[in-house]
Amino acid sequence: MVRKLSSKEGSSHLFSKSQRAISPIIATVLIIAVTLIAAVAIGGFVFGIFGSASQTAQVAVTSVTLPTSNFVTSGGTSAFTCATTIPSGQPYLVVTNTGTAAATVTGVTMTWAGANNAFTPSVACQVGAAGSATATTYIDLPASSTITSAATTGQTVQGQVTLSNGAEVLYTGTFQ
Repeated sequence: MVRKLSSKEGSSHLFSKSQRAISPIIATVLIIAVTLIAAVAIGGFVFGIFGSASQTAQVAVTSVTLPTSNFVTSGGTSAFTCATTIPSGQPYLVVTNTGTAAATVTGVTMTWAGANNAFTPSVACQVGAAGSATATTYIDLPASSTITSAATTGQTVQGQVTLSNGAEVLYTGTFQ
């Protein structure tokens, strides 16, 4: 049955018993779904799930070459340099960065025969982010590196590479 309201009654819309709204159950499910989606989106940004990724350096010492003939107990030096090619005839550490940010090496220590031997960079020593030309860097210890006790072939050396952010990367090597 269709009833037309006259303009005297204030409206000219048609109403029909066959026209129905959505079910209250479907409406409830839709409201809950929209609420959950909004909560996940807001929570993701608040708790950093969808936030921007932070850039960090992931530095490791991947190789250690320590020829005993390059270590002296006096008259040597304790300043190192960095390069992107393997040094010839001198001790070096290979430092690799797999992270998204660069790092700067501020010092190297070597523990041998109960003594700590410190080495400092003569110039800035940058290890680039992964994928860059400097992501693998060679820390070139001096050709005559000064250490407290004489180096002995086959003996184990432990140490650390210190980065400008305060991180310390441990390494172990053997005198050759």
